[in-house]
Amino acid sequence: MTSTKTHVGEAIQAERKRLLIEATLSAISEFGLSQLTLAKIAAGAGLTAGSVNFHFASKEALLLETLQFVAEELDQSITAALQQAGADPNKRLIAIINAQLNPEITEHRKVAVWNAFSAERWAREDYKRICGTRDSNNFNLVLNLCSEIIQRADKQKVMSARAIASGIQGIIDDVWHDILYAGEDFDREAAMSLCLSFLASVFPWCFTMPAQPSAKNPQLSTADNSLSVVKAQPKHLADAAQLFDLYRQFYRESSNIKLASDYLKKHMENNSSTIFLAYTSDGKAVGFTQLYRSYCSLAAAPIFILYDLYVDNSARQLGVARTLMNQAKAYAKEQKAQRIDLETAIDNYPAQALYIDLGYKKDEEYFKYSLEL
Repeated sequence: MTSTKTHVGEAIQAERKRLLIEATLSAISEFGLSQLTLAKIAAGAGLTAGSVNFHFASKEALLLETLQFVAEELDQSITAALQQAGADPNKRLIAIINAQLNPEITEHRKVAVWNAFSAERWAREDYKRICGTRDSNNFNLVLNLCSEIIQRADKQKVMSARAIASGIQGIIDDVWHDILYAGEDFDREAAMSLCLSFLASVFPWCFTMPAQPSAKNPQLSTADNSLSVVKAQPKHLADAAQLFDLYRQFYRESSNIKLASDYLKKHMENNSSTIFLAYTSDGKAVGFTQLYRSYCSLAAAPIFILYDLYVDNSARQLGVARTLMNQAKAYAKEQKAQRIDLETAIDNYPAQALYIDLGYKKDEEYFKYSLEL
């Protein structure tokens, strides 16, 4: 019993420390370091000011741990991206840039924290150590990859890896500053396009120049009937199967339209999943989402798993995914579900940005495990 109580007490303390760090992120973003007080932090965490000292020796200790938190999160994001990229230096360079534009990492509050501590680092050796280590490590990663790309092309005599690495990091630093001013409206897709344009300019044999942004097409919407969403019925099977096959190919499965059709037909007949299809005004199916009903034992309530979401290339960035997600939410609420769960690829940053914008929260408590049978 004593052991159980100890574990419970440790879990409660860990949760309160997490709440205080999250509250510190918000408070620094709102007030800056100069006007930060323990009372403001505690209020944001829903705790008393006195309780802060129970978990942290001082305000400075809390600030340092908050800075260390965002630094470690960035390091972990880059490490995970590099592991997934493999050994190819081109892919690794893209992975580093992607990781530094990850919506979780570049959340406005966290960028504000980096900016606040960076501004103070010359006056504080501990701030300088953490911020400086981060800057140095990231630069050296980029420098080494640029050197490898140049050496493979035998262009050491005509190209400077250090100059190019400085350019890449300079662009990323500028992007982070832009996030401070743009906040939630920041366009990460345009920022990534800028980075890719620079890479294609200096390493044209490795990277392709992205399509230049043109005037944005008008968003599709159910409000003006340019888009409609229907709950799939047997008569929609062919359209759903076509999109489902493309979705599976996106995740590196071989095209198999019969498998896609048979799978969806079975679930339609058994009423074991719910599929929503998005159609343009000219009758073209351009996107779908599929939900499976499940249950949460702890909440003692039904939930939905949003397993599939796909939008045809011709209709991306036009609001189709958002409309489908909102339809899924409305349906789940009608069914008295307690929540919607979903997963996405670690490097699917556009999707992550959409989910965060729609209010989905990243799970920070549980690991996901699978057993292949």
